[in-house]
Amino acid sequence: MPLKTVQEKLETIPEEYMAEVYNYLELLQYKILYKKQHEESAKRFPNRRPDILKTANFYMSPDFDEPLEDFKEYM
Repeated sequence: MPLKTVQEKLETIPEEYMAEVYNYLELLQYKILYKKQHEESAKRFPNRRPDILKTANFYMSPDFDEPLEDFKEYM
């Protein structure tokens, strides 16, 4: 969309709605910044993904959730 068209549309918006336009522009700037930061993070840490621990490659003993001996007096 050409910049001139955007400017023309902005000139037709009543003054009482300009605060909403401003808020929306700030939201767009935030989304752009968030996307940029997310892309940079993905480049720095390429192995990070939401399902990384779906298949655990470590061992947890069966009594992991059992109370510790040190805290028996508090139980």
